[in-house]
Amino acid sequence: MKFIAWIFKIFFSLLGLVFVLGTLCILLFGLLFSVVWSLVRGRKPEVAVVWQRYQDMAKNKAPFGTWRSAPNNDAEVVDVEAKEVSEMNRPPDRLPKP
Repeated sequence: MKFIAWIFKIFFSLLGLVFVLGTLCILLFGLLFSVVWSLVRGRKPEVAVVWQRYQDMAKNKAPFGTWRSAPNNDAEVVDVEAKEVSEMNRPPDRLPKP
């Protein structure tokens, strides 16, 4: 009886090992495929993007994904040139005048 229990233990241990190794191989293949696919499309791989975001959050010590409380106001203000619109260049009004 102990011999049969020993055989079942070995069988199910090997079955579990095959399952874990198979799952690991499938995940590794999916990761490599996604990296190659993103490089073919000319984009940064998603793994690198997620890792970069994680490093940025860790560097800023942001709990639960919130960013720094102080806004970064490095935006540049550009003035707009105004041009006079003459009556001759205006399109005609589509509504009839009363």
